[in-house]
Amino acid sequence: MQAEIISNGDELTSGKILDTNSQWLSIKLAEIGITTLYHTTVGDDLSAMIGVLRAAAERADLILWTGGLGPTADDLARQAIAESVGVPLEKNEESMRFIQEIFQRRGQKMPQANEIQAFQPHGAMPIRNPHGTAPGIDFTVQRKNTSQNGRLDFFRIIAYPGVPAEMKEMWFDSGQMSIQEMLDRLTGQKRVLRFRTIHSFGLGESQIETMLPDIINRNHDPKVGITANQATITLRIVAEAVTEEECLKKIEPTATLIYKTLGDLIFGEGDDRLQEVVCRKLNTYGKTLAVIEAGTRGLLAEAIAGSKESPDCFAGGIVLPPKQPIEPDEMIRRGRRLFNVDYLLLIGAYPSGQPDRNRMEETFVAVVDAQKTDLQESVLALQKYPYVGHPNIIDDLYVKRAMNLLRKNHRR
Repeated sequence: MQAEIISNGDELTSGKILDTNSQWLSIKLAEIGITTLYHTTVGDDLSAMIGVLRAAAERADLILWTGGLGPTADDLARQAIAESVGVPLEKNEESMRFIQEIFQRRGQKMPQANEIQAFQPHGAMPIRNPHGTAPGIDFTVQRKNTSQNGRLDFFRIIAYPGVPAEMKEMWFDSGQMSIQEMLDRLTGQKRVLRFRTIHSFGLGESQIETMLPDIINRNHDPKVGITANQATITLRIVAEAVTEEECLKKIEPTATLIYKTLGDLIFGEGDDRLQEVVCRKLNTYGKTLAVIEAGTRGLLAEAIAGSKESPDCFAGGIVLPPKQPIEPDEMIRRGRRLFNVDYLLLIGAYPSGQPDRNRMEETFVAVVDAQKTDLQESVLALQKYPYVGHPNIIDDLYVKRAMNLLRKNHRR
């Protein structure tokens, strides 16, 4: 089964708002074994909306639509879906009662404009929206030509509101289960998919892939995907079987090989971020941390403070001028004067002015045992990195280098 995701709204096509719904839904579809082949974004133009729906129906079995289900004149998704398959809109009385009840609970009179939200294409089913006035649409349509391109003899349109919080809640409330049940019927057996994501830092995506040539290919079972996000490399193992136990058995040897090959490049799994991993280790051993940073302008402190694990270990930070040269010894002295902690984590200044192409300029990161009085002995690790990289990721790269250095060099 192949899917297409369509996002609707002038605010998306104009670039005023970033489409995060398509990304999120693609991830969720992949988790139940459905490949998304197309992302389409269309503005609030009825003929264009009908056109993209008809095109999607030719090349996809499942169409997920977000946006355009509100009560205003430019909310045309209901009409577009109905006209794209040639059926009228009709009022769904159950949806009408639900919308009226929402306004009653709010102590408000329902505006007449909201009545349109109770209309559905003939033959479609409404999808419950627990906290919004826009029901979704679930519409299965029989294809006239069942032999085209190996497609199923039907296609299914599921439309959600564009508000991400409502869309996600409706997905978990009914959408995921409904699509999974459809897949089970099509395959004649219940399918179970399980995932395991392993995160690494320190080498690039192509380097990691080179180290694991036999498992990152389309023919490997279980499948292993590799993605890069702000210098974090994630390996995602996907196993499909009849039972959860069989899935986990498939996953384990591949995960073991990844750990054996990558070693301490790996810092966590699942929802782990470097800041969570670092703070968790510090909390385990009752240790505390402060940061002193120059080049990253407070971003290191922000990252660590943003971890739910940080309140028990993070004491705060000092932010210095980003391009004013400063030695580690001076940073250590400043940190000790202000904080009584176990560790100081340092990021030095960035090079000033334009980089010299004939001389590789560097910025240091360091981990310091703040309880040791001798400055030289207190430095547990210091690494200098060339100041190179895309401007959009250079700050994040140094923040992660610092946290990763602490992860690998803390003491119990």
